[in-house]
Amino acid sequence: MAVTAAAYHGPGWRARPGRHEDDIAHGGIWAPLRVERDFDRLTDVALHCPPASLLTAGDPDALQHLEQLDPSALRRDMDILAESYRALGITVHELPAPQPPGGNPYSGANAMFVRDLLWMTGAGAVIPRMASSVRAGEERQTLRLCAQLGIPVARTIGADGLFEGADAQWLRSDLVAVGLGTRTNDAGARQVAQEAQQQGAQVLRLSVPNGVQHLLGVLQVLDADLLAARTSIMDPADVRRLRDLGFTVVDIPESDEVRTHLAFNFVTVAPRSILMPTGSRDTAALLARHGVECVARVPIPELAKGAGGIACATGILARTPQN
Repeated sequence: MAVTAAAYHGPGWRARPGRHEDDIAHGGIWAPLRVERDFDRLTDVALHCPPASLLTAGDPDALQHLEQLDPSALRRDMDILAESYRALGITVHELPAPQPPGGNPYSGANAMFVRDLLWMTGAGAVIPRMASSVRAGEERQTLRLCAQLGIPVARTIGADGLFEGADAQWLRSDLVAVGLGTRTNDAGARQVAQEAQQQGAQVLRLSVPNGVQHLLGVLQVLDADLLAARTSIMDPADVRRLRDLGFTVVDIPESDEVRTHLAFNFVTVAPRSILMPTGSRDTAALLARHGVECVARVPIPELAKGAGGIACATGILARTPQN
């Protein structure tokens, strides 16, 4: 007997057209949130302030903070950061609060650093595997964010891989820089490279210097051909590789602004346009000589006590190329 039912691929069967990336771009099935270059116009971010019970659940070192955090002061910093983004026309989403901790009573105490908790691609989010046992389980907050917003999960880092989102940057749509150090190991970098290659991009492996948490701490993308880097503490061979690839690399000196006031911890909101923390005047002036505009400065005295700045706190969800 001939099969005619659509359920068995008869005449009424409708094959799904196109590619997964098309589904994302068109919206409807998946949220049209994607990142393919880290200098494109920023349109959507995720922010979070952990509950007071977690911020005070242990001494600073146990929580991987630099000082005891005041929950109300941290909320103030995060609210100001959120308003700064909204004033620039950027949509702010809230990372879901942590659920009961299970085996890790500190899980979520560092989730204000949302940049670490996902790496957005053209095909959806890469879910990390956090390097520290203190942050183990924060990945679940990212998964709930993806479920709430309709963001597909492109890959979840597994096996013996370690990877945090601040260790990957889209230099171009066909080139991803991945930092190897304490937070991202070789196994994690291989899994990121597999995903990047599936999306048509190659991976440039760079070393994260001792005493720096992530690649984001030494390298920032400003435009298609312009990078900023703390070159004096990077591997000179890595800096040469970037320049050999055609990038102009702005040397950012190891000033008090950079080391103490987190001036390098800025966010690119559009090509050659950045959001910076207060206390970054000289760094902003240096970047201005390369045509980079600081569109706003944000005070983050409490956030900095947690060992991160506004770039660490900003989960990058979507960027749109400007014509």
